[in-house]
Amino acid sequence: MSAQELAELLLKRFKGVPGFTAEDAEELVEDAMRSHGFTPTDSVPDDQVSLVLLFAQYQGAWRIAFSVAHYFKYQDGEESVDKSMVAENYRNLAKDLQSEYEREKAKKSGSGFSVMSRIDRPVTMPPRN
Repeated sequence: MSAQELAELLLKRFKGVPGFTAEDAEELVEDAMRSHGFTPTDSVPDDQVSLVLLFAQYQGAWRIAFSVAHYFKYQDGEESVDKSMVAENYRNLAKDLQSEYEREKAKKSGSGFSVMSRIDRPVTMPPRN
């Protein structure tokens, strides 16, 4: 599957996220491809598509969580706005997607070995090969 096709799939998965653009999807897919040993001009084999997409999704969720971390809770008399949980929801989504990615990666590598993630240090960088 090409980078463009993967970016289109990722864009569909993030379509309800305000401000998430096709350029964001392309950048995340290209980063995910590079992290898995592909260049953006390569075609990702079918057995690696889900792994690359999961990686792009969890990196995208982390990116969104960082971008909305400044959201706030405000109350003025009868009027109130609470967007303080948005970043936490994206962090939780990123953690879930990251766990799913790690399970999928372990299945594909045939390795039963895994390192427990530290709650105080979520992985936000691509794995080193």
